[in-house]
Amino acid sequence: WICEEEMTEAQIQKTILQWAAAKRILMFRINVIGTPLHKAGKTIYRPSTNKGMADIHCQVLVNNIPVSVWLEVKRKRGKLSLYQEAFRDSVQAAGGYYFLVRSIEDVELALAEVSQRTIQQIREFLPF
Repeated sequence: WICEEEMTEAQIQKTILQWAAAKRILMFRINVIGTPLHKAGKTIYRPSTNKGMADIHCQVLVNNIPVSVWLEVKRKRGKLSLYQEAFRDSVQAAGGYYFLVRSIEDVELALAEVSQRTIQQIREFLPF
């Protein structure tokens, strides 16, 4: 067992993905590291075109409507980079959902907020 404060971002991501699988929530880890290239016995990385993209993308059903959610995983004191802030801003500008999460509990709160906000948007849209 690892103390939550000692967990790496990769370990937190893995825990979140395992939790989601157990809950049957569709989540995918996004590779933003880049493509490894092996040249002259060395491994170098071709930069990713997804720089700043959130670590996890998930799709949840809210009243049988699929809703896209982006999750950026950080350790307790981790902060967003400028590229991550730009990605967050672009998702939010398009009306999407983006959350900085540090634990399964944060994910649960985020998904509850997505459900609540989506239901409210549906109610506001309906003419009756």
